[in-house]
Amino acid sequence: MKKQIALLCLAAASATASAQQAPAATTTTEKFVSMCANTADVAAQNFCHGYGQGVYETYLVTRHPKNAPGFICAQNSTLTRQEHINNFVKWSATQPQFNQASASDTILRYLGETFPCKR
Repeated sequence: MKKQIALLCLAAASATASAQQAPAATTTTEKFVSMCANTADVAAQNFCHGYGQGVYETYLVTRHPKNAPGFICAQNSTLTRQEHINNFVKWSATQPQFNQASASDTILRYLGETFPCKR
């Protein structure tokens, strides 16, 4: 019985340790930019627009003025979604260090640099 309890504790401890590691990005910046740059592929363009919009909308709904103040202030932007995507693709070409990072993280990084909030 003691062995079973010890094994259970070991299993729980290793599961906790592995759960704390960041998961690998499944949609990397490199993959996302490749899809966005492929303007001849309608499915890729649909994914690009939907994913990008989803990342931004999620950012907007998760902001809390005290706990998570905003760092992107793009409300007054007059750019179209396609113009934002084109600018992101250009920007990411100058930021190869983010190619294997999560596309959502890189999108937010780009927006934060491009449309920073005044402090």
